Amino acid sequence: MNDYVKVPTNLDLDALRAFVKGIELGSFYLAAQNLCRSPAAISAQLKKLEQQTGCQLLRKNGRLLELTPSGELLFSHAKTVLAMNDRVLLQLHLTQATGVIRFGLQEDFAEGTLQQLIAQFMLQYPKVQFQIQVDRNLNLLEKVQKQELDLALIWQQDEARENFYELQNVETEWLFCSHPHIQQILENKASIPLVVLQQPCILRQMAIQALEEKGLEWHIAYECNSVQALWPAVRAGIGISLRSLFQIPSDIKILKSAELPQLKSLSFGLYSSSKLESGYIVQQFQKYIEQHLQ
Repeated sequence: MNDYVKVPTNLDLDALRAFVKGIELGSFYLAAQNLCRSPAAISAQLKKLEQQTGCQLLRKNGRLLELTPSGELLFSHAKTVLAMNDRVLLQLHLTQATGVIRFGLQEDFAEGTLQQLIAQFMLQYPKVQFQIQVDRNLNLLEKVQKQELDLALIWQQDEARENFYELQNVETEWLFCSHPHIQQILENKASIPLVVLQQPCILRQMAIQALEEKGLEWHIAYECNSVQALWPAVRAGIGISLRSLFQIPSDIKILKSAELPQLKSLSFGLYSSSKLESGYIVQQFQKYIEQHLQ
């Protein structure tokens, strides 16, 4: 009949944590202070751990304790076991986190990537509620400053130098749908018809400033109050528009012309009133966006 050793089903994780902390700090007295336990309690946990493993884990070397080969083996795996335990408990805790995130979006960012990121974030925090407002830059700035919004994804402006975290720098371009009369207007140096959003609009201002600096004539051919209303006008050939290359429709093309001025890039990022004023769940969402949109 073969002899066998009865192996304990579980290690005591509190005892394992005391063991690891003592080795890391080089002192079980310091480990007791760190874990808010008495030295006697730590000593009892170490004895319990040796009973559970059936091994001597520590031996005296003068006034010091050192790891035995069995202790070294346990220590090499113990941190992984504790890290997994802590990670699981943290994930379970996060799924119970609740709160409301009041998030503002400049209209260029209101579809596509941002919605996917919000959905992924909510898989980690299923009890969180989002209240989304889509608006213009200046309006979003004011709402954050008045604490009507926790965060806003906006184009960078001088008014938002503080508490602004830059995420990306994107190119801006003249955009159109290929209609012969648009090219003819440029070749004839006629007044350039612009398709723009109503004021206030940073990209509208950029377009007008760039054209005037080059001495080109222009006029507002079509203005509307939303990006979604802007694209049909461009498709119809009413005029050209200046927009960023952030998620433009596939049928809208970049207009390359020596007659048109070169354009500057534009930065966008997260604007918040203050991280100190933000709740835990808002801070977690801000970190999530910063990690995934850079």
